[in-house]
Amino acid sequence: MTKAVLFDFDETLQDRTEAFEKYMDLFFDEFCPGLPQKEREKRKEDMRITGNGGYVDREEWYANLIKMWHWENAPSNKELAKHYDYRFGDCCVIFEHTVPLLKELKNRGYIVGIITNGPSYLQNHKLDESGLRKYCDITVVSGDVGIHKPNPKLFEYTADKLGLPANECTYVGDHPINDIQGALDAGMKAIRMNWGWFKGRDLREDVPVIDDIIDVLKYV
Repeated sequence: MTKAVLFDFDETLQDRTEAFEKYMDLFFDEFCPGLPQKEREKRKEDMRITGNGGYVDREEWYANLIKMWHWENAPSNKELAKHYDYRFGDCCVIFEHTVPLLKELKNRGYIVGIITNGPSYLQNHKLDESGLRKYCDITVVSGDVGIHKPNPKLFEYTADKLGLPANECTYVGDHPINDIQGALDAGMKAIRMNWGWFKGRDLREDVPVIDDIIDVLKYV
């Protein structure tokens, strides 16, 4: 029996794809304000294609973009990576049904929480800006714990904090390895959010698949 429903953040509760669109506009407004629109759109597409849904070494990623764009007098790749870590959280785009879902889960008596991978400041900033903490009994950021998904110990750590066995927790996420395999390896049940960079990839017959976060209610 599920007593706790736990969530990934990006591409599960937040539309990270749309948040990244907002971030790119912020980025070019700040660093390339006079860039012609056609070139701006080209560079945004470069960022989408090479960004790998956020799964990149950001210093390396920016270094490659600086070279690709022949960007003269560019800030350093370290400065740009820091900008991302400190400003991406300002660009939150929560899915339309995220808050109604969390409220309904609480109304039904479930424990609700978030387990998210990433640096402490970046992910905590997102959580703060999202306004979702007030609906959660627990929020766990891998950068605060020093354990990262898909390591099952991060899922086990969260269940232990809640005083629950892992098999009484259901985890919802978009990443087939970090979220789904990690949760299953920890002994949790899993629900796949079919969205974002990994949409349609590595779906499993033994794991329910949803396209709208509200459909979690069908499986808990």
